[in-house]
Amino acid sequence: MKPILDIESISIAFGGLKAVSNFSLKLETGALAGLIGPNGAGKTTVFNLLTGVYRPQSGSITLDGRSLVGLKPYQIAKAGLSRTFQNIRLFRDLTVLDNVRIGCHLRTRGTMAGVIARTPYSVGEDRAITEQARRLLAIFNLAARETEQARNLPYGDQRRLEIARALATNPRVLLLDEPAAGMNSQEKKDLRELIRKVRDDFDLTILLIEHDMGVVMDICERITVLDYGVIIAEGPPEEIQQNPKVIEAYLGEPTPAL
Repeated sequence: MKPILDIESISIAFGGLKAVSNFSLKLETGALAGLIGPNGAGKTTVFNLLTGVYRPQSGSITLDGRSLVGLKPYQIAKAGLSRTFQNIRLFRDLTVLDNVRIGCHLRTRGTMAGVIARTPYSVGEDRAITEQARRLLAIFNLAARETEQARNLPYGDQRRLEIARALATNPRVLLLDEPAAGMNSQEKKDLRELIRKVRDDFDLTILLIEHDMGVVMDICERITVLDYGVIIAEGPPEEIQQNPKVIEAYLGEPTPAL
């Protein structure tokens, strides 16, 4: 099967530091994959390369056959690749509803003149955006809080709101950067179920970065492991757990007895 996301040998260096070196990954439609590694391994840099924050110095990135290299972040989002962030980046002073409505606007076709003049098309499109945003909030159990400012939500709800906003762009591939960070045990359990539901209900392909190995091993079908910007292992969770290179990367080399 032709991969929906095809990453081939992308690399980037900052000064003399090779942050990511010859990173390759192919994701088929409907995959739920994980990208793990110690702190500083290059995981978020990979996400920044995929979403246009950085441009790879070599290699290729294609989404459903279309090259993403050189596109701006909003163009990549419009092409069908969306993301969340390690540090939550909501519009904190806007309402919960408006945060999701902003994501929906990526797919609008109305003009500024039409919005100002309140043409029938503009009014209808705005109504459709609000209805879509409310449907997403209902899925994430946030409907009752739509009029609250995003800054006032509990941490777990802010995480869910960020995922809802990403889904509002109608992506084909969703990148989740440490979605379980800062969550308690119950929130993490709920998150696992939510990610599976999102993948199945929205027919998505998902790649996630996560430090919580319980979350990763439970929901990911395949895992790629980075260390110092280089892939050191790939495979299903049960293989990754037993891989000596992965164990060494996380725990370090054993110290010889004196």
